Amino acid sequence: MLGYCPGQFGGLGCGPEAQRDKRVAEATSRGEAPICPKYLLPPLKRSAPEPAAPAAASEAGKEAGKEADGAQEPPTKKQKRQRGQNKKSERSGNVAAFRAVKMSQLCSKLAYLNSCEDADEAAKGTKGRFCKFCKPDTDIAAVLAAKPPPIGDSCPVLKAWGVCPSGLNCRFDGHIVDGKNVDACGAVLTADSDWAKKLPHVGHRKGELNVFDYSLVRHLRQKTYDFDRSAATNKDWQRYVSGATDKPIGTLCDVERLPLDFSGKTILAPLTTVGNLPFRRLCVKLGVDVTVGEMALSGSIVDGAPSDLSLLRRHETEKCFGVQVAGGDIEVMTKVAQFIDEKVDCDFVDINCGCPLDELHRKGAGSKLMGNEKKLQGVVRCMSAVLKTKPLTVKIRTAHYEDQKTKLLEYQGRVAHTLVPQLEDWGASAVTLHGRTARQRYTKMADWDYVKTVSKARTLGTPFAACGDVFTWEQAMEHRNDHGVDGVMIGRGALIKPWIFTEIKEQRHWDISANERFDLMRDFCHYGLEHWGSDARGVENTRRFLLEWLSFSCRYVPIGLLEVMPPKINWRPRPYVGRSDLETKLGSPNSADWVDISEMFLGKVPDGFSFTPKHKSNSYERPQDSAAPAQSREDAFTEQG
Repeated sequence: MLGYCPGQFGGLGCGPEAQRDKRVAEATSRGEAPICPKYLLPPLKRSAPEPAAPAAASEAGKEAGKEADGAQEPPTKKQKRQRGQNKKSERSGNVAAFRAVKMSQLCSKLAYLNSCEDADEAAKGTKGRFCKFCKPDTDIAAVLAAKPPPIGDSCPVLKAWGVCPSGLNCRFDGHIVDGKNVDACGAVLTADSDWAKKLPHVGHRKGELNVFDYSLVRHLRQKTYDFDRSAATNKDWQRYVSGATDKPIGTLCDVERLPLDFSGKTILAPLTTVGNLPFRRLCVKLGVDVTVGEMALSGSIVDGAPSDLSLLRRHETEKCFGVQVAGGDIEVMTKVAQFIDEKVDCDFVDINCGCPLDELHRKGAGSKLMGNEKKLQGVVRCMSAVLKTKPLTVKIRTAHYEDQKTKLLEYQGRVAHTLVPQLEDWGASAVTLHGRTARQRYTKMADWDYVKTVSKARTLGTPFAACGDVFTWEQAMEHRNDHGVDGVMIGRGALIKPWIFTEIKEQRHWDISANERFDLMRDFCHYGLEHWGSDARGVENTRRFLLEWLSFSCRYVPIGLLEVMPPKINWRPRPYVGRSDLETKLGSPNSADWVDISEMFLGKVPDGFSFTPKHKSNSYERPQDSAAPAQSREDAFTEQG
């Protein structure tokens, strides 16, 4: 129910109450945010531009982005079918500059400690291999002279840590003296300094956990890691499946489940791309209680893939942290559980049973795993048996897929209410439910009445959390009080306004100013530079993920501009002018404006740079055969599981 706030909005000059009621009713019926007329802009009508040339300069790319974002023509049938992610080829401009700067940097060891012992020893002939990043005739002075102007006079990493591991490659000033990298006290760094012991190389980030030594990664890659425990568990499971025993996998049923408390807590959903460690740090600062890492593929972890192993990293400020894994092979998932149990610092392990991505479905993973009861039972039982120190949780949807036939069944074919009691029996220590089916994606609002039904179906009182469309503190409290959930998980709402966790804790609406939002983005950038590095590669990585976040945060409409409260997550923001130039900029849907914002923190973009978000959204597209806007349809697998 919408609540009018005369005291809060009476000073905005909105006119008589009857006229306001009419405006609000018309706007919300179209799925639009009811913004006060004094802030509204007339709708733009522009035709779609010609695609920019691949080699265009950054300014041309930004102008093309402005034109493309301004186009509002009805989508074709092909465009209507596109959901989920923009193709890699469509995002080539995002990584072109990244590849260019990669080859222009000094060896990371040389840049950090002012020398590379591998290269030095090889030059002396005492070692058989050269450092592949060092050249015998490297002219450090020439490399430093060729660097672009520094982004700022002070390095954020140096200020936070007392040292900058990016060293001579750093894009900021303040710690390069006479061609040498120095710490905050002015001491020149060497291989014998204390910093070299505290932070051996650039991959070791201060305050980050689950940084794996290369020897461990090598064991995974060479298949020499000892997985005897998981092998024995899988053998017992196979005996049960074959009928050799009536008791599933030996003594598994006698294993006591580890406790996990979600009561009254807020949980940041596992989010691909945008749920990275710097963003989680920001949410922790804003009050979230539980964080979950990005979805990692079980097969990639077992194979020692650096990209997926990096998704297991945890910052020391994440007081309750879980890792989420996806896979459809019982043996591989059991191995991952053993590896995490023995080598990963986390508070729980989550199984992804909700991702709607077809690529995962082909492997029997994601929401597809929900439809295979025997395999799901094997995954849950085997993982819970192997996990001796960490609880196992499962994140599911209301069902995998629904169609015209299943809609005639009880609960329209949704099966979560029958699955949850089984998950409890199989060994899950907690369950999280996304209140939609995989096929629905975000085409419909989450069904919290059904969430309540699933909550009542529990037989062992297992901790139960749920997610779907939470955008205000009132909704979070309602779900806790009326729908039987212990904890509330938030995904898209946190991407649009991460301060939602502060609002929930303080039970208030925060009319956050543009300057306060800007400061949060600065914090994210500083966290990003600490995580990815302050060299050219790290700066561009931080920029990329900042831009991905801005593609969501631009959808936030300041509550001081609204005519009614509370706001809804599926309200489409109409073109508006904010209360300041910065607020207008932050609300712009133009990717070129997002790039401009990134340049305020991270300097000019490289030549040829253009940005296309990884996750697409057609939630604001207008159907070709209707004057009304399409129902909210957000990014297909932003919120994993």
